[in-house]
Amino acid sequence: MTVVVIAYNDARRLPRAVRSALEQSLAQVEVVIVDDASTDSTPRVAATLAEGHPDRVRAFPLQANSGGCGAPRNFGLQMARGRYVMFLDSDDTLPAHACGTMVAAAEETGADLVAGRCVRVLPGREKDWCPWLYQDPGLFRSVLDQPDLLYDTLATNKCYRREFLDRAKLRFAERLHYEDLLFSAQAYLAADGIAVVPDRVYNWMVEPRDRAPSISNRRAELRNFADRLEIHRRIDVALRDHSAAELARLKDAKFIDHDLLLYLRELRSRDSGHRQLFTDLARSYLAEMDDTVFHAAGRIPAIAALMIREGDIEAAMAAVDLVPRSGVPVLSIEPAEQDGRVYWSGAHIGTELGRSVLDVTDMDLSTLPPDALHLGGRVTAMRPEGKVLRVSGTIVNPLGRIKPGEELSGTLDIRDRRRASRAFHVQASFRHEDGWIAWEAAFVPSRTIRPFGLVDQTWGMWLRLKAGGTTVMARLTSEGTAHCDLAVPVRPRLTRAVGDHLEPYIAGNGELALRIVACRWPARMVLPALRRVAGTDLARALRRRLARRGQPQAGQDARTPVSGPSPAVERRG
Repeated sequence: MTVVVIAYNDARRLPRAVRSALEQSLAQVEVVIVDDASTDSTPRVAATLAEGHPDRVRAFPLQANSGGCGAPRNFGLQMARGRYVMFLDSDDTLPAHACGTMVAAAEETGADLVAGRCVRVLPGREKDWCPWLYQDPGLFRSVLDQPDLLYDTLATNKCYRREFLDRAKLRFAERLHYEDLLFSAQAYLAADGIAVVPDRVYNWMVEPRDRAPSISNRRAELRNFADRLEIHRRIDVALRDHSAAELARLKDAKFIDHDLLLYLRELRSRDSGHRQLFTDLARSYLAEMDDTVFHAAGRIPAIAALMIREGDIEAAMAAVDLVPRSGVPVLSIEPAEQDGRVYWSGAHIGTELGRSVLDVTDMDLSTLPPDALHLGGRVTAMRPEGKVLRVSGTIVNPLGRIKPGEELSGTLDIRDRRRASRAFHVQASFRHEDGWIAWEAAFVPSRTIRPFGLVDQTWGMWLRLKAGGTTVMARLTSEGTAHCDLAVPVRPRLTRAVGDHLEPYIAGNGELALRIVACRWPARMVLPALRRVAGTDLARALRRRLARRGQPQAGQDARTPVSGPSPAVERRG
């Protein structure tokens, strides 16, 4: 058995990965380390590991960085001597019996490919990858007998016969991200027998959020999405070559349910130019799909995909708001009523496909209890007037959930994004306007928002609206024009050396938020240094301690008196 370990600028974690391969219960496991032209001490660490185990470890430094995982894995496969091959990333590990379990399954069943359970190891918890696939052992003649295998796109939790890879001429795509997706699909299609074992065979070590994202998680880069589409198009070709129409439909449904949703969830935090380029890329690919896939995919993801195909970015983002990664769904669009039916958007029901996909009548959006749904709100203006910051906007009132005659009151809640229970509250005014709820608030940021500065660097902006006897929360977002190039003074309790201004931005989940930034000395010198060490264990412990100390003083009301006439609230449709 050969374990190919690829690394790039990962001197710290490479020894852990190699050690996990060398300590396998299966005898005679060799390790091939391929360094993708690292610029840190990774080549030296790899060479030291090879020198320490000359009979079991070989290290190969590439001369030029490939920009992905495909080329180093292909090189490692070329150098492998074992009858079986596994792939291991330098930031992950193998459980002690991974190689033995998979080789035993291959020998017993004669399968070309063995897949096992991968576990994502996050800080403080673990989560199985595609758990429904690995509940019981199984042997499948081909992927046609277990189509759901396509959901497990990883190449690392699998063991391959070396002879099978050579016979099928299987290699990873190079100079493209998401090479795993294509390699796995091609391997599934070409394999003569696929064995599944419920045993844990791979530890996917997920680092804290403070660390830089991996290549595949850099979804803010349009090239990232373009590469994913190219990989999917190549998978489409492979499926057509194998006359696997049903698999193709399943793969397309997975693209809508999972791949597309990953990017759409973050689309509100991108600028309008990025959104348009993304939409152009996605539309071109969605247009290649058969219409039946919109009925095979999940209901809300299908709505989002159809809206993207129609070029309606706002309706697509609103659909994604209704299926958040966590927390309460947000309804940020005004559905349309027609002929006794309720549709997600009235602008796209001129076709049978549009009417069938967009029909949300049975979701009873107008009758859901207030705590089951947040409303979507917008900030349309943020204007500093001396020390006062005046903020105004609108809240969607879908299907008249809030009746025109109801008395309105509430607050603008500015809450710690790490600990939502810590918040500052500003009195806000509300009124009915053309089917919307218009609102406005004004406050002095330096008096109202008093963060510590290290434990609470980002603050989300929400509205707490009381209508009659009901309280409804509204998530605020912005198109960018309202908060662009705005920064307001703040006075952190840990002195202004840890930040001196609050800057509005759109967070990854779409909410409008404020983050502490350094605009003046000494914060411009101190804050960057603090952030460099923020990912250490010591820093995390200090943040927890400071948060506990600050808890009693947070959550206070901050009703700042403001003089002067209130400007008209801008309406946004």
